[in-house]
Amino acid sequence: MKFGGEVELVSGLEQFKAAISSPGASVVHFKSASNLQCKQISPFLDTLCGRYPSINFLKVDVEVSRAIAVVENVRILPTFKIYKNGTRVKEMVCPSPEVLESSVRHYSF
Repeated sequence: MKFGGEVELVSGLEQFKAAISSPGASVVHFKSASNLQCKQISPFLDTLCGRYPSINFLKVDVEVSRAIAVVENVRILPTFKIYKNGTRVKEMVCPSPEVLESSVRHYSF
């Protein structure tokens, strides 16, 4: 796991399960390369990664990783889910950058 550096791209279901089960909080951005809203908010996730080094930031491209999208029941993009020690604690669909950062800040302690 890369903490406090860069957003980790997750492509396999086992890799995903291991990443969200790591100690602390994990923020997962479910995205699609062809989705305009995903393209707009994606750079902001990189910014948050620098601001909140204690959080594990992950991206899942649902076009590449259909299995993860199905298991996680992701239907609308972009979707963000926050996990704490493997348990989902928050889910946001198409959040504004302010709402996203507020949620990340809440779980960064």
